[in-house]
Amino acid sequence: MKKSILTIVLSMLGLFVFAQNQDPNSPVYDYNYTDSTQTISDSSSTGTPAEGSEETVKVYQRIIMPLDSATNLITYNGVVEQEESGSDSLYARAKRFAEKNLGKGKELYEMDKRNQKLVVNGSIPAFAYTNKYNKKTIGKFQFKMTILVKEGRYKYTITNFVHESEVSASGGKPVRNYFEYYNNSTTNIQAYDKVLRYADKDIKETIQKFQISMRDPKLLDEDDW
Repeated sequence: MKKSILTIVLSMLGLFVFAQNQDPNSPVYDYNYTDSTQTISDSSSTGTPAEGSEETVKVYQRIIMPLDSATNLITYNGVVEQEESGSDSLYARAKRFAEKNLGKGKELYEMDKRNQKLVVNGSIPAFAYTNKYNKKTIGKFQFKMTILVKEGRYKYTITNFVHESEVSASGGKPVRNYFEYYNNSTTNIQAYDKVLRYADKDIKETIQKFQISMRDPKLLDEDDW
């Protein structure tokens, strides 16, 4: 027992002497020290997105074409109130517009004068617009336009759209595709979508021209000459 106590006393005395002789300039480890060069592994060090963030992926937005809910066909339609116009006058103007702008020949339209109905098997030139000022021909857009007239109003419906391409230089028959094929295709999406965008532009311009042609002519005042 006495030997153990003596050993402890001598050990403590040695530590005291070591402390007294230690160089005051020698480094001492600080347990509160933090190495400023240490980094915490995160998304920036690995190159992967940080937790909770999402990578932005641009998805091509296709044009939304007007669809008839009953037929699922691409359809443009409208009803125009024109109180000052009689039904006979509207019917004649619609017929004249079709002959001037939508084609020629006996198969151009189906007349139903009794029911004030005109069905036009029309077409307009198809263009690809390379920029604001330039365009090139890519065939024609065919469609069926039904016009109903009543006293003071008319209704138009344009549907059954087909894109008929130009005949290639090597000959052969033109390629015909329904607009619905372009609209639902899972291949060549951007190419087909561009054709639909070109068509949408031209069809809306045709409708605008049609509505202008259906208006009553302006009557000049007798004093305005």
